[in-house]
Amino acid sequence: MSQSVALPSSVDLDQILAVLGPTASVSYAPPNIYPMSAPRFTADSSVDRPHPQGLDLGLYVHIPFCSYHCTFCFYATRIGADLEQKRRYVDAVLRELEWVRSGTRLTQLYVGGGTPTALPPELLSRVLEAIFRATTAHDRHAHTVETSPESLTPEHVSVLTDRGIRRVSMGVQSLDDGVLDTVKRRHTRTMVESSCRLLVDAGRMVNVDLIYGLPGQTPASFRRDVEAIVELGVHSFTAYNLRVNERTPVGRSLLDEERLDLATLVRWRACVADAARDLGFAPQRWHTFRRRGVSGPVAATVGRFDDVTGQGDQLGVGMSARSRLSHVVFRNHPTLETYQERVESGQSPVEERFALSEGDRKLRYLAMTLGDGKGLSRADYRGEFGSSVEGDFAEPLARLADAELVADQGELICLTDTGQLVYDLVTRAFYPETAQRWMQERQALAATSGNLRPRARETR
Repeated sequence: MSQSVALPSSVDLDQILAVLGPTASVSYAPPNIYPMSAPRFTADSSVDRPHPQGLDLGLYVHIPFCSYHCTFCFYATRIGADLEQKRRYVDAVLRELEWVRSGTRLTQLYVGGGTPTALPPELLSRVLEAIFRATTAHDRHAHTVETSPESLTPEHVSVLTDRGIRRVSMGVQSLDDGVLDTVKRRHTRTMVESSCRLLVDAGRMVNVDLIYGLPGQTPASFRRDVEAIVELGVHSFTAYNLRVNERTPVGRSLLDEERLDLATLVRWRACVADAARDLGFAPQRWHTFRRRGVSGPVAATVGRFDDVTGQGDQLGVGMSARSRLSHVVFRNHPTLETYQERVESGQSPVEERFALSEGDRKLRYLAMTLGDGKGLSRADYRGEFGSSVEGDFAEPLARLADAELVADQGELICLTDTGQLVYDLVTRAFYPETAQRWMQERQALAATSGNLRPRARETR
């Protein structure tokens, strides 16, 4: 990113570095996605998952198939699977869904991947049919299925419409063919335009995923991407910064000036926020911007859509999927064959677990409020934990306030404008020593592994 792009005048990088430290060289999840940002799981093969005390349950279903591998991707995927392999996987997913108890109320469904629409329409329909047959409809929240421009067909759109999927999130990342080529992305701008029109015309709420910090990308090219989705009628976009770790080949090719040190990250986020504001989008979460003034039949869905997948109990179905049940995070086996064999033989697909201590739960609460760009209610916190947030986190809150990253608004503790630019990094100030040490060890290991190009020291 060009260093000619000025930092916002309110940003004091030295002050932020002193409180939060530098950005991570390698990343496993954003710092506000705790505990996955420091996933210190314990092996617990085939352990049974407890059912929720109540009937409300969120559901995540992982479809791992993709037709190619992008160099920035670190998710659990399978490239080049044939039809029979996909059928076998869908059969396993449907069998794992038998875990769901009768009468379960589905709070929110998210089907991700991989690429769910890499499944033929009839197999995707089988998955959705089984989900809604196993659960009771809950109309409070719109359900989401991910897609990609090169895989979506009119037949897929018909399945999504017929099965009541009101929101579709499309992995676009960029509409600049030159930028896409640098990360081995095989779709084109023309494919994006065609797929968006299919979904908009079908009355679906359309979200587009964009990434900033890609090789060869500039603020001007990113702004052109947002301008393009405005013209296509897209209802929201989600902007992610590029994350690298040992599984992402792009990490070996990034130049120093393309690495997201703190200064570059803040510049990028200021540019993203400016583009969103100027082009008619309002911030909804830490990384999602919703179009203003949406009209027509989709307006009701757009106006009240809220991502609640981080709240309450959630079952994760599929290879590598994570469940969050009774304050324990369970992760399924990440290998396709082992996952399928366990489910087919009647075993639990779980491979490891992370029991959330009270301290972990409190940190996760902060991550889902301040770390999501929202205000933290003192009353709600006390109601949840029976203690005050100042009593539990006095020292990090004081440091963040001194650095002008959080502000006291009476009932609420909120991020300042500068704090909003480092919303996810703010949560690291609350991390326990065990998580801090785990992250430091992984950074040191990555630096000596040879899999990542070393990053220059952070500068203004």
